[in-house]
Amino acid sequence: MTRGRRAPPKARLAGAIKAVGDWLRAIIAAQHDRWALWPPVGMIAGAAVWMTAPVTPPWWHAPAMLVVSAVIAWTLAAWPGTERGRLRMGAAAACVMTASFALGAVSAQVRTAIVATPRITRDAGPVRLTGWVMDVEPGATRPRMRVLVDAIEGVETIPRYVRVSVRADGLMPPGRAINCLVLLRAPEGPMAPHGYDFARRAFFQRTGATAIALGRCRPTDAAPPPAWYDRTALTIAAIRRDLTETILERVPDEGGAISAAMVTGDRSAMTSDTSVVFRDSGLGHLLSVSGLHMALVAGGIFAAMHFLLALIAPLALRFPIRKWAAAVALLGAGAYLVVSGASVPAQRAFVMTAVALGAVLIDRPAFTLRGLGVAAILIVLLSPESVVEPGFQMSFAATAALIAAFESRGPVAIVGASPGLLLGGLASSWRIMSDMLLASLVAGLATDPFAIFHFQRFSTYGLAANLAATPLITFVIAPAAVIAAALAPFGLADLPLTIMSGALDMVRAIGSVFADRPEAIRTLPAAPAISFLFAVGAIAWACLWAGALRWLALGLIVAAAISFIAAPQPVLWADGDLRAVVARTSVGWIVAGDPKRSAFAKARLGGLAGLSAAQIAKLAPPDGCDRDACAWRTPGGRPVIRIHRAEGLARACVTRAVVLSDIVLTTEFLARCRPALRIEPADLAAKGGLSIAETRRGLVVRRAVDDAGKRPWSGDLRRSDA
Repeated sequence: MTRGRRAPPKARLAGAIKAVGDWLRAIIAAQHDRWALWPPVGMIAGAAVWMTAPVTPPWWHAPAMLVVSAVIAWTLAAWPGTERGRLRMGAAAACVMTASFALGAVSAQVRTAIVATPRITRDAGPVRLTGWVMDVEPGATRPRMRVLVDAIEGVETIPRYVRVSVRADGLMPPGRAINCLVLLRAPEGPMAPHGYDFARRAFFQRTGATAIALGRCRPTDAAPPPAWYDRTALTIAAIRRDLTETILERVPDEGGAISAAMVTGDRSAMTSDTSVVFRDSGLGHLLSVSGLHMALVAGGIFAAMHFLLALIAPLALRFPIRKWAAAVALLGAGAYLVVSGASVPAQRAFVMTAVALGAVLIDRPAFTLRGLGVAAILIVLLSPESVVEPGFQMSFAATAALIAAFESRGPVAIVGASPGLLLGGLASSWRIMSDMLLASLVAGLATDPFAIFHFQRFSTYGLAANLAATPLITFVIAPAAVIAAALAPFGLADLPLTIMSGALDMVRAIGSVFADRPEAIRTLPAAPAISFLFAVGAIAWACLWAGALRWLALGLIVAAAISFIAAPQPVLWADGDLRAVVARTSVGWIVAGDPKRSAFAKARLGGLAGLSAAQIAKLAPPDGCDRDACAWRTPGGRPVIRIHRAEGLARACVTRAVVLSDIVLTTEFLARCRPALRIEPADLAAKGGLSIAETRRGLVVRRAVDDAGKRPWSGDLRRSDA
């Protein structure tokens, strides 16, 4: 070819195609060690689909899928010969993912069968309940006790646990045998579409009923339960309570209450104002015993043991002291798991910590996506119900995002030695602060989609609050907690506990600075499931693949945003008793219901509608409401009538109206008035709360039963004042 002469079009096209092909092959080659990260995702998806299915799938579906797909995958992988090897291995990989999905579903199916215990299916009482207090926890209006049941008057098949709501002055400490006069009722299903399903959580906690104590519960001198594991659980509960009271005696202020919550998981001594501050500032994760606490405990023990062993030269030079420190840290993490109450988030955090420390014991990198995958597999096998809980999702999303972010950044390059102690210290401090900023930013971005989907809110200043509080947590609170634990057996823990409490008071003050801002919390209406799935897919795709392939996650993020914006937003939310109806009119949001009994329901429904706490507090009935009926119009002009008594039927006879009635509508009324939609007591009893959206094609109605389904744990859909 003559110098300077351009290649013919066909040659240029062939060169471009070859360049694109080489680029694609390079991208695919970069994923050679990433394929193994996807089977844990398949297991999580399988467990989640089984848990959220509207009806229980036939028992043989998941096992049959597991066996068939596993056999086909093994056959394809072991097939002799190299013909069409890539196609064969691709088909084998698809079968492995199918088998992983089926294994997650089988795990959920087996777990459901194991934890099934008797449940109360209808209201009962007053009845006499006797049992032993296992735990206490704060409630929306009154504190609650989780009681291991010994007997219930008039009930032959008793549930294993009952959650008893009591007055604040009627709380009994864990481990105590009690006798209460209570009203029993079934655990609650979701209040409205997209609401939290407490009945499912209660089922897997083996809580077969909720109760309201009439008067005060009385202590008894009943013998301990006959089963050894129940006696052990009661002993551990009593030890936890004693430890909580010891901390509160040493530091009897709000910092001590926060310290007790971090150490033992007992938040009963904290004020509601403190809980709100931590929640609204984005620091609420500090109050839940989870990954951060387990990492601080295990990391503190590991660092302290490694430092002490390194001071003993004969040991440091001859033995693997790093592994010894990891083993001691693993034992310490196990002890902390027991002391903290072994909640599901704490169990999940312990598994992840054990995987990391186990990697140190076998000379593997401690924090990798493969280690996270192993932790996910163990958790899905042990407690598959946790995959649909926000704690599991946010914990794994944040951890995966952090590992992927620091992994893609690679090792920090060091250009020569820093000249002098001052400049070297400044350089090290800058690296630490930049890492903290990156970690807070990445974790916040990874968890925000889950906060929006589950809680319809996110903290505006979460990044700033966590960045401001992290130095105190890392350099003051965690070391003080480890030192206090080491000195406690000798009665010398007062000083480190005081330091820890003071630092936590400072963390609360930091949180208050951000939480008190009017824009601290941004609320959004309930997101459709498809938007959530797109967002989760984007996070998984960006974290688990390597290189340029990660950028395709942007398409999923755009799809999540478009599907959220395009989804019709409800103009009305109502609970299963019509105690609160939160609705949008052409001039704003209103509330219609029983003002004496609807505060809790109004707050929950207002949150689903995307209203802030300040907006919910200002909600008022529309003009023209009285004790008989209440009427308003939607933004589209459709009339809505809320009927309280039969005298309000005359006002409800409006063309194309939506009628929400506390009474049974007469045949004459239906024939004469022909409402576009009617909601009556029998309908509420069967389908629970509802949401109504307006579209060009008409009304879109969703019911609580759409989310609850007909599952072993399906609870009462009419309750709204838990």
